[in-house]
Amino acid sequence: MNRHGRWRSAAVMRGHIHEGSNPSFYYAQVWFSTSHRGGLISSVRRLPGWMHLVGLFAGCGVLATCSAGAIQQPGRTFHVSPRGDDTAAGLSPATAWRSLARASTEVLRPGDRLLLEGGARFAGTLELGPQDAGNATDPVVIAAYGSGGPVIDAGDAPAMVIADTAGIEINDVTAVGSAQAYQRWAGILLTNEQPDGDLLEHVHLNRVDVSGFKRGIEVAASGTVGFRDVLIANSSLHDNLEAGFASHGPEFSVDSPAYAHEDVVLRRVASYRNVGDRANTTRNTGSGGFLGSVRRALVEQCRFFDNGASSAATEGPLGLWAYDSTGVVIQQNASYRNRTAATDGGGFGLDINVSDSVLQYNLSYDNDGPGYQLYTWQANDAHTRNTVRFNISRDDARRTVYGAVTVLGRVSSSDVYQNTVLLTASTARERPPVVLVGAEASEVSLRNNIFVTDGAGALVSAPALLPAAVVLQGNDYHAGGGPWVVQWGDQAYVGLDAWRAATGQELLGAEPTGLAQDPSFADPDAALDTAPAGSDLPAAAPGLRLVPASPLIGAGLDLPGRFGIEPGPLDFFGTPLAGATTTAGAHRPAGA
Repeated sequence: MNRHGRWRSAAVMRGHIHEGSNPSFYYAQVWFSTSHRGGLISSVRRLPGWMHLVGLFAGCGVLATCSAGAIQQPGRTFHVSPRGDDTAAGLSPATAWRSLARASTEVLRPGDRLLLEGGARFAGTLELGPQDAGNATDPVVIAAYGSGGPVIDAGDAPAMVIADTAGIEINDVTAVGSAQAYQRWAGILLTNEQPDGDLLEHVHLNRVDVSGFKRGIEVAASGTVGFRDVLIANSSLHDNLEAGFASHGPEFSVDSPAYAHEDVVLRRVASYRNVGDRANTTRNTGSGGFLGSVRRALVEQCRFFDNGASSAATEGPLGLWAYDSTGVVIQQNASYRNRTAATDGGGFGLDINVSDSVLQYNLSYDNDGPGYQLYTWQANDAHTRNTVRFNISRDDARRTVYGAVTVLGRVSSSDVYQNTVLLTASTARERPPVVLVGAEASEVSLRNNIFVTDGAGALVSAPALLPAAVVLQGNDYHAGGGPWVVQWGDQAYVGLDAWRAATGQELLGAEPTGLAQDPSFADPDAALDTAPAGSDLPAAAPGLRLVPASPLIGAGLDLPGRFGIEPGPLDFFGTPLAGATTTAGAHRPAGA
């Protein structure tokens, strides 16, 4: 064992448990070393300019620090090659070291570079510990020299460990694990075991490919001191057991919320075929990614697909979800063909203890569970002030009882608006509703959405809630191939007028709102795009644009004027909203 590594077992993550269950911890072995900012948001509902986040992240972005343009101090450059010599100086390709073990013993300083020979294969683990540290301006850089990218064949261990340190950038590395690593280790592990102090700042991973591990990339903290400014970009996380990406920290305290990590960004990441553990029947496995214990996160232009096929627990997984976090922005992503053994299995989710977060401009389809869900099983008020807007779901909820849009548990002060949701019958036994709302929701609104079914299930299913708890206004409800049904408590309503009169839904004062019309999509059956991460998402669903003669154009509610809800500058397809009249759904045609 070299100067960095020893094994340690720590309780590092809360299980994702469903309603009626008790929270649990599990023990995961971690590779452990021995040797800010103002809030991004205050209220999603009322914050003008919130949506100006969209389109700002092609370069450095708000949440991530870019060092490419920084003036760096000159550092040393070390080389590693399978043909090298561990007794050599390592300062040129001709004097390269041979092994990762030798590289791990070197104390790396700000501005140093450690270059692995491109196209070569290296066995073992590259470890960076507290004595190895750069900073955002002068990071320690791990990259390649020569042609191609290096491969780290980790065997029964992580491929890379960053323990109690930061100021590090990793580029153009492939990490592969063995059958043993698939059951035990993260491919790239960031771990902070320090009990106090400042968050460790600046770890950027770009163009990495991680497969064959328990989790692809894992960001862990044993306490509330974790990492800040973590960027995963232009990368593939695939064929891992439990998840492509995972972050977590200590148990969440409702009375004194604290978050281990800050400013975590996933951009243009493809996370797929993370299938789940068929031997684990108690805790969900097989998600594309999950964010836990994070203050401020951004996930954009990513793809999460074909995950969860071997999951065996009675809950989870999802394409992407967050829990115990605040200020999470999930935008311009696609999530599709994710699976579950029982429940969940959806596209995107905001789970327990998530606040002040938003799902926007995403595409979800062909998932076993909901396209979009706001969910908590806990009896607290920590799941609050979240927003779901300008998203598209087509044919989600393929095999669970959850709706394509689901709001369950003690969810409060949250808004679901300007979404387009289509649900047709599947071959499964269940016939879920387009929208499912639970009995504990409070101050939740669903406005200016399009809900479409072929008649296989109800358009909406909810308890007999008063509008003060859950209000639906300005939505379009269309049953194209079967009966029009809203299940409200014990009563099934077969027409909008009858439902409105009996429940007070789809009323604004005495003014009737809402429609029951065919929205007139351009081509609702057109194939959806499954291009890799970073493609042009608005071009992925052209058939779900409204035609110019759609009866919905101009028929929505004025969200800013009537409710103080700032919808942002764009629709799903990138059409500016400035000066447009109101329309239901994720598409606001130009000039409408």
